[in-house]
Amino acid sequence: MSLSLIARSALLTLWALTPFIQMNGQTNNPLMSTIVKQHDAGLETLLARQVTDPSSPYVGAIPDDTGLHHPGSAAALLKSAAAAYLNPDSGFHRDPALFQRMRIAAAYLDRCQTADGNINLLTTNFNSPPDTGFAVENVASAARLARIHRDDVLFGLMEPFLRRAAEGLIKGGIHTPNHRWVVSAALAQLNELFPDERCVDRIDAWLAEGIDIDRHGQYIERSTTVYNAVTDTALILMAIKLDRPELLDPVRHNLDAMARLLHANGEAVTEISRRQDLNTRGDLRRYWFALRTLAIRDRNGVYAAMLARSSPNGPIWPCSWSSPN
Repeated sequence: MSLSLIARSALLTLWALTPFIQMNGQTNNPLMSTIVKQHDAGLETLLARQVTDPSSPYVGAIPDDTGLHHPGSAAALLKSAAAAYLNPDSGFHRDPALFQRMRIAAAYLDRCQTADGNINLLTTNFNSPPDTGFAVENVASAARLARIHRDDVLFGLMEPFLRRAAEGLIKGGIHTPNHRWVVSAALAQLNELFPDERCVDRIDAWLAEGIDIDRHGQYIERSTTVYNAVTDTALILMAIKLDRPELLDPVRHNLDAMARLLHANGEAVTEISRRQDLNTRGDLRRYWFALRTLAIRDRNGVYAAMLARSSPNGPIWPCSWSSPN
């Protein structure tokens, strides 16, 4: 996750956690303008790569390093663009040109969606509910912001994709353990936007299997720099959207474990991983959302200190609370 993407996460976390930020006197944080500027810079990079040629079958998408145009790239652009478009402090605030970029991104998602409501991960997973779940996390976040700001036009760009995706996620399966929680989090977001008891029923079916965390605070994949953080984010979304605070407990257990799996330079231990981050170098950047959320919610100084290590250039938005104990 680049610093600009951390800024994106920071901006979206601000929207999500406004009540907690206000409670802690953080509404006038002097670094907010820095976060917005960094977010704008990251968005400019994305926009420069987006395909805009109307004759291209990939118009609206962003190619990866191998030239593939994954549907998820359009979903990520929508999330980043909506955060800027709706923020009065952004240089992109209510920019008609940015709205057009979101329009073509949403249209690309619509064209890529299968009859079942899913998208493809072009390298390996086809008609894939989990990859649809990852995309929904981005698009539903953008749609939620649009709804908060009563922007029905922007919301309408994303509504068809999201409604069809719900059908795919309600009945679809998964590939890996963390996908259960990615899909469940996406369903929780969809249920918030379009209440549907089938979404909650499907979430409860996955939860009935039990959350795959051991006594050491590791999820079954033990992916300390990738999928631990993915699962933490998913469980937080479910806890908030479904009003089930007990789902935050495994997140705390995992974050407490990660506090003990850091080298002196801030790198995370990866020798225990069962996924692609095995024996690679990585840090806590992917835990930014989980650390920030629970540092605020719990007033946890340990999480605040870990948050400060989540950026290679220091804390993007410092926390100064002391540990309650």
